[in-house]
Amino acid sequence: MNWFKKLKDGLSKSSKKVSESLASLPSLSALIGKSKLDAASLEEVEDALIAADLGTASATRLATALKSHKFDGPVDADSIALALAAGLEDILKPVAKPLEIDPTRRPHVVLLVGVNGSGKTTTAGKLAQNWTAAGKTVLLAAGDTFRAAAVEQLQIWGERTGTKVIADATGGDAAALAYRAMTQAIEEQADVLIIDTAGRLQ
Repeated sequence: MNWFKKLKDGLSKSSKKVSESLASLPSLSALIGKSKLDAASLEEVEDALIAADLGTASATRLATALKSHKFDGPVDADSIALALAAGLEDILKPVAKPLEIDPTRRPHVVLLVGVNGSGKTTTAGKLAQNWTAAGKTVLLAAGDTFRAAAVEQLQIWGERTGTKVIADATGGDAAALAYRAMTQAIEEQADVLIIDTAGRLQ
């Protein structure tokens, strides 16, 4: 299955959750039997996307695409969600590329950053799983010293994947840990060093 197929399938599954939010939009009931969204509905969809932290630029782009979208059947929350999933795929296509390791540079460092709850620790574990399965030597650095569960979560991923995890106590110096992890990765000639970090809403 290619990357775009996986993306589309994933977005289609996610659309069910989005549909639940869309189903409660006040103007949808007025669209039953129509094949296009009216201005009020488009504005409500855009507001719902912004409220879901999609970002203003992406929400506006998706709402604009919906304006000219002709639905195959009657407009409902599910059909809107599927159209949004297709729109998200179009946004991501130009930047979609495999995360490849440069074999001439060891270690290849992946520093995961993002807001709280965006899946950084899980992504670190899944990347470790993929690369160890491909025969790469991987080190995980538990740089999220703020959240106690993050270290434990990364250690579970380490056990699952047979990957060494470099960690300190909760509240430790994350920068010092990252430096130590880099030093160890160089000494051990690891192919990849994945550094998890604490989420911040700044």
